[in-house]
Amino acid sequence: MLAAMFLRPITALAQDPAYVRGMAATCTACHGAESYGHAGIPGIAGRDKGDLLQQLKDYKSGVRPATVMQQLANGFSVEQLGLIAGYIAALKPVPAPIGR
Repeated sequence: MLAAMFLRPITALAQDPAYVRGMAATCTACHGAESYGHAGIPGIAGRDKGDLLQQLKDYKSGVRPATVMQQLANGFSVEQLGLIAGYIAALKPVPAPIGR
């Protein structure tokens, strides 16, 4: 079954919200569970999909160097980065909790 998942085209997986949410979880590890940012890490929820995708592509290509972001972006195809950018763009920004 696991092999079948990897053989499914990304376009088919793009229809699965759990698949896209799972990829976007990579972002929330640093940007916060609601993607509001903290401690110098910017909030990304609700930002323009095109801007997010361009930044991710810039990290992937090395145009925008960053140790962690470059490594994370390299783990995804450009199509997957587009799905992630769309998911994050669709999130409603949530204010950071008091004390952050």
